[in-house]
Amino acid sequence: MNCIHRSAFYAFGMVERIHLEILRAVERNGSLTAAAGKLHLTQSALSHSIRKLEEQLGVQVWHRDGRRLRPTQAGEYLLGIANRLLPQLEHAEERLKQFSRGER
Repeated sequence: MNCIHRSAFYAFGMVERIHLEILRAVERNGSLTAAAGKLHLTQSALSHSIRKLEEQLGVQVWHRDGRRLRPTQAGEYLLGIANRLLPQLEHAEERLKQFSRGER
């Protein structure tokens, strides 16, 4: 693995499921306030989580235009991952619940 890919690999280990859920909620709702409401978080907790993620990754995820947010190139990349990964995780969780109930 070259240096750039290695650092990207390790940086991605800092992305948690909640970060992907936040990214997707902000994209779908268009504002931090609306996304926070959908996720049952405070707007300040959601802002803090985004700031922390951006600091950990060393990239800005959102362009801020007043109250509106637009994803940066890095944000679009993470949103693509979120939109692919989160449905798979949700499906896996449901399937595991079925197994725990003895269903096939």
